[in-house]
Amino acid sequence: MSDAPAARSPTHLPQMTAALLRAPWKERRDSYAEAHLYEDVRIRVHRSLTWMEKAESRGDADADTALIEWWAAASALFSRVSAVTQQPLADREASLSFSRQIVQWDRDGTLTSVLHTLAGEAMAMWNDPYLTRAFGLGLKAALASEQAGGSETRAPSAAPLAAPPEDGALRLAGILERAGLTVRQLTLGAASYGGAQNREAVARSRRALAALLPALLQVITEHGYVDDWGTLCSAPRA
Repeated sequence: MSDAPAARSPTHLPQMTAALLRAPWKERRDSYAEAHLYEDVRIRVHRSLTWMEKAESRGDADADTALIEWWAAASALFSRVSAVTQQPLADREASLSFSRQIVQWDRDGTLTSVLHTLAGEAMAMWNDPYLTRAFGLGLKAALASEQAGGSETRAPSAAPLAAPPEDGALRLAGILERAGLTVRQLTLGAASYGGAQNREAVARSRRALAALLPALLQVITEHGYVDDWGTLCSAPRA
């Protein structure tokens, strides 16, 4: 019998917090800053970590606020300006482009492992009654727009998939879009703060984003920092 320790599944790995992610990134970030390299990536990661840190501090009584903060942490990474219109891309298009891009940098399998552990959450999100109604054009529209070269064309309305796609990029994009729809319900005032009706959707989206954000940040800071992640929607003031 081998004395080697049993490999731990992703669900048993220690949770990466904003503080733990920031520590190894800081030295690299500072050296990039001195060399005037990867400025947009440094800004994206910094913004994301600040929102992630606030989201981590929330208890269950502040679930709605925490979800909005987790969403801001994700949006700091994926939001981008359209090269055609010079306006911010819609979340569904930006998150799809981002998802296709980041899976190519997942060289350690970090993101793949997290998506695997989220299989149950994803299945529930794909079959959530509220999200099923609200999904509408959703991811199919983003795919159609992407194929049309980023135009404003919208695909015909279609029923959502019965199960999450196997493709990692499409699964990630679908989770982000469904979490975004839950956030949009809150920020439009279409639900009471802490209301009972959307508790499952909020809790599910919060868990999914809390699991995904450390992985997304790790992939970018370890490998994807050399890539172009699109024009920032709001550049810092000089």
